Amino acid sequence: MSSSTSTSNCGLGKQQRRRLAAFDFDHTIVSQNTDTVVRDMLPNELVQSSALNELMENDCWTEYMAEVFRLLHAQQVSESRIRDTIRCIPEVPGFVRLIKHLHKKLQFDLIIISDSNSIFIEEWLRAHNLSDCFNAIFTNPAEFDVNGQLLVRPHHQQTDCKLSASNLCKGRVLEHFVIEQDLRFNIRYDHVFYVGDGNNDICPVLRQRACDFACARQGFAMEKHLIKNRNKLKLRANLIIWRSGFELLDQMCSLPQLQGPPTAAPQDAQSVSLNVDAEANCKAEMARRASAIAAPVARQQ
Repeated sequence: MSSSTSTSNCGLGKQQRRRLAAFDFDHTIVSQNTDTVVRDMLPNELVQSSALNELMENDCWTEYMAEVFRLLHAQQVSESRIRDTIRCIPEVPGFVRLIKHLHKKLQFDLIIISDSNSIFIEEWLRAHNLSDCFNAIFTNPAEFDVNGQLLVRPHHQQTDCKLSASNLCKGRVLEHFVIEQDLRFNIRYDHVFYVGDGNNDICPVLRQRACDFACARQGFAMEKHLIKNRNKLKLRANLIIWRSGFELLDQMCSLPQLQGPPTAAPQDAQSVSLNVDAEANCKAEMARRASAIAAPVARQQ
């Protein structure tokens, strides 16, 4: 994870009421899948090789892309070529404007939760002057080694959520971010908007409250799944369907909930129960992370 979350006095002082927008990246902010765009820099015979196909068939996407990056390095595809390719991926129309408007005019907190990787996302945001708009980016960590090969690691490992890949449960990430903002910085979100397109965007919206908004791209898997199974899934959030960033911005700006500054709203019993459970989960996760960080240090001593 890379982040630029602002600091505070660890929950002390006056409570801040804010709004949050969380974004997927591929096919949401950018118009293509960053992984497959870079993969297609390989010769077709390597893309179709049995070794790569086996990894894809076994749903080992992070391992699949690690092998793609190894092959790209073997083919002498340079770091600069990969970065240039990422920078040239077009936005989904209107999303640069949407992000800047939410950040500058509506004072939203913005985060990205994506199964891409940190190199691709940060490179694209930097090229489009959007880096300073985001409080945090949650994705698979990546870096170029001294030889110029791109290395990627899973964001985390999980087996609890069956709606998510083993390397990234977006719902858990979103839930923990919201609770951590409250516990550490005394920031509470009146409304959370989640913007996505794919099946791996279902989990986070199922954890949203009745005052939140699930924003699904029209014609993509997330929208189709939510429309078909809305009652079965017990979606509490308000559903917004969008085709472009321009359209989504118009819909958001017309919402009565966004007229004026954020204000405290009374919580129903269900929301209070969900927040208590989420807070307990977040505290446990923060303890787990602290333990994970401390363990390597102890082994070195």
